[in-house]
Amino acid sequence: MTTFLAVTETQGALWSICFAVGAGCLLTVLSRRLHLPTIVLLLLGGFAMGPEGLHLIEPDALGAYLPMIVSMAVGLILFEGGLTLDLKEFTHTSAVIKRLLTVGVLITWFGAALTAWLVFDTSPSYALLMGSCVIVTGPTVIVPLLRRVRVHQKLSSILHWEGVLIDSIGVFIAILCFEWVVEGGGTVALPNFIIRVVSGVGIGMAGGYAIYWMMKRGWVPDNIVNAFSVASAMLIFGATEIIKPEAGLLSVTIAGLIVGLKKPRQLREIKAFKAEIVDLLIGMLFILLVARLELQQFKDFFLMGGGWILFSVILLIRPASVIVSSWGTPLNAREKALLSWVAPRGVVAASMASLFALSLGKQEEPVGDPALLESFVYSVICATVLIQGLSAGIFARLLRLQRPAPSDLVIIGAHYFGRELARKLAREGEEDEQAVILLDTNSRNVSLAQKEGLNAIRADGMEAEKLYENEERLYGTGTVLALTDNVELNQLLMQRWAEQLDNERVFGWVPKDSPTSEDQLTGQSVFANLARPAVISTELMQGESSLESIEWDEEKNLPTGDWHPLYLLRGRQLKPVPSDAALKEIAKAEDEVLCLRRSEGFLYRALNSGQYLDVECDSVQALYRQLVDVAVEDNPKLTKEQILDDLMEQGGNKPAFYKRSIAIPHVYCDELESRLCYVAKLRQPLHLSETQQDLSFVFFLLSPSGDTEGHLTALSEIARCCRAERKRQLITDSKSLDEVMLAITA
Repeated sequence: MTTFLAVTETQGALWSICFAVGAGCLLTVLSRRLHLPTIVLLLLGGFAMGPEGLHLIEPDALGAYLPMIVSMAVGLILFEGGLTLDLKEFTHTSAVIKRLLTVGVLITWFGAALTAWLVFDTSPSYALLMGSCVIVTGPTVIVPLLRRVRVHQKLSSILHWEGVLIDSIGVFIAILCFEWVVEGGGTVALPNFIIRVVSGVGIGMAGGYAIYWMMKRGWVPDNIVNAFSVASAMLIFGATEIIKPEAGLLSVTIAGLIVGLKKPRQLREIKAFKAEIVDLLIGMLFILLVARLELQQFKDFFLMGGGWILFSVILLIRPASVIVSSWGTPLNAREKALLSWVAPRGVVAASMASLFALSLGKQEEPVGDPALLESFVYSVICATVLIQGLSAGIFARLLRLQRPAPSDLVIIGAHYFGRELARKLAREGEEDEQAVILLDTNSRNVSLAQKEGLNAIRADGMEAEKLYENEERLYGTGTVLALTDNVELNQLLMQRWAEQLDNERVFGWVPKDSPTSEDQLTGQSVFANLARPAVISTELMQGESSLESIEWDEEKNLPTGDWHPLYLLRGRQLKPVPSDAALKEIAKAEDEVLCLRRSEGFLYRALNSGQYLDVECDSVQALYRQLVDVAVEDNPKLTKEQILDDLMEQGGNKPAFYKRSIAIPHVYCDELESRLCYVAKLRQPLHLSETQQDLSFVFFLLSPSGDTEGHLTALSEIARCCRAERKRQLITDSKSLDEVMLAITA
């Protein structure tokens, strides 16, 4: 019977852990999809699956292991929080944010503590602990709320950075309060308190610097750097706990802060991996912790006067914090009112409260009521998330502080083409006007864009979810354009951003010859007739192409010439022209059409980048080798063997001819970004028995891969020039590149 019960308890614990992880992750995914605060579904899910609901999860089955699991999970969450804290960003924030993170924190802490002390008649130290748990707001709640409400950019920035930066500050204060409460306060407990703080700070700093030092020295292979960071955080946590229990939370927070400040090369990968782990841990924690709560403890909380606590936190303490923090700033009364109303608490507050309650519950003589601490914090969380979260949009509209629907354009690719496109599409005006934002991982491109006065962010566009939720400048994203040279990357970018927006708002450069059909493509392809962006960038810089706007007239078409419609500008709306759309079908009268105009003279500019060669050879193969040698010498990135193989496959012993005596071998090269054309005059005509003709002059044309239009246009210009006997003779008699150009234009 004992064995059966032991197995049953073990199975119950295993099932509770597995179900909490799975359900927490699924509810997190669902909340992201519905653009709801994650905490709302996790709260409902925890109550529904726990003993108060369907009995699917039994946290008590974990017994003494539950505090250990919670403590370890919270430690990893705090380590990730330390990684993301950027003190440089704090120094660059506005005065309001700095005050909210200093004076505002003190007002919230002492105000909540004073209210708890007056209402519940608890000890001052325990009241301070209760107040410290509701300091934090947290980005996991604020970011989805701001995404949905869309307040003015200034207010959005204040709320966003308060939520991001206050986590570590609030947790640090809460941990110190907890250390003081556990030791009972006073001079007797002071040595133990100092040991906890010193061991936490000391081991945290040593561990953080050790992690950074090993990464900087290259001791940690890139393929296991994420596992190494998680293992190191757990080791730091465990080592501190051995010295003094409950000091591990402080040490991992300090360690994460040190690594984040030192910024090792692999920090971006670590942050991305840790963010995924934290999402998993938060879901598991909330399901487990909420499942162990009882509705009766909340009834008792409100019978004891809990309503006054919520009234004070929401309607007195937060407004007081905002008023003091914004004193003497340009914020007006309406803006202060909105900031006073929006301060929902989140996952970190709940995790800290439950962890402290579990730890206090293990003591023989608890210094306070653990159930009261949990009831207090979870009531504040529920009230602020539900009341403020549901009413924030209405409040913002009444105060006339809500922006229009998201309409900003994000261009992934800050190369010259992307920058010129952003410059043409940017609309200057009021604060709520549409913005054009460039994303790129190339720091040089981003720096150039910023120097040119463009809105550019150095970031990886593949991290769509993270950017969409955490980058404040992307809150108003309405459409995304993937404009990199890599077609496959563009398709992946379109898939990632379609998960955050939808297919109708995601676009990408996918050329016509791409193997992916429109039915298989996520989002919509645009600019399919154009060469790759690097080629267009070069054309724009060399003056071969230009971006020009025309006013659409339904009675007319585009001007004659090589015009490619890119965007329709209709009032404040920007609409890319899909690859398969006829402009007449989608454009309306007085629409402004932004076009890429590719100028004539492709051959002339290609010749200007080439050379005139005087060649002596006895075979086509020898001719090809000499031509390719010169091209590779001028452009070391070219692959000689590949070009020769392409030329031989093209014609072998019978190169492409036009009329008599002139050959036009031509190839595409992946390494090129602009067209090149070499001309070669043979000292002795080369007789080709296969054609019974003599070869005396060669145009050797090399074009970037994907530049089909420019390549064919240059070939057609050569053909047109060589059509007349007189011009053909002038070309073959030329003795320099200048004479060849004069003959072409004659």
